[in-house]
Amino acid sequence: MTHKMIMMCAITIAGTSLGTSLVGCASTQSHSNNNTLSEIDPAIAYSRQRKEQALEHYNTASMLHLDDKTDEALSEYRKALELNDKLYAAWNNMGQLLLTQGNYADAVSAYQIASGLEPSDPRPEYNIGLAYQQVGWAQDSYEHFEMSLARDPSYMPALHGIIRSAEMLGLGDPSIMNHIRNAQLRETDDQWKSYLSTQYYRVQAILDN
Repeated sequence: MTHKMIMMCAITIAGTSLGTSLVGCASTQSHSNNNTLSEIDPAIAYSRQRKEQALEHYNTASMLHLDDKTDEALSEYRKALELNDKLYAAWNNMGQLLLTQGNYADAVSAYQIASGLEPSDPRPEYNIGLAYQQVGWAQDSYEHFEMSLARDPSYMPALHGIIRSAEMLGLGDPSIMNHIRNAQLRETDDQWKSYLSTQYYRVQAILDN
């Protein structure tokens, strides 16, 4: 006689790549009429309990995060990850808080773990690029914005980031021009429209020489 326990959790990040997080979880169980939860293998039950406790700490951290209680939120995120280190959103959101504190090294480490957990999500690599850009490491930021865009070529924050890093580096090549054009087709903010127009002419001048 076999027992199957399925835990399904959907974790999303709202807003921009540095946005806050929301969690939705649902659990389903499959067992015969004669089985009870007490008959589950102890190891499975223990693992399930740890995941449930991790989500409780994560939910608490999310609320504290929204209330701008940074230290308390970080503490709860860490407790969640001690119980379940596969919580992608906890790593990403913890990175956000560390970045706002100016703790770039630990923020990047958290984002790197998040990136590995969700290899198709452009946000962690963008966040790493943003951290490097804020400390003036233009080449490193450029490379991580490229990684972000490899996951989603139309991810606007990464398009903004790579165009800005290219300006910092004085770069102007066809790939940068493609990023500028891609951003111009999607941009809705007037200030960014003006900036992108300036960068278009900057890069065009380099290509014409």
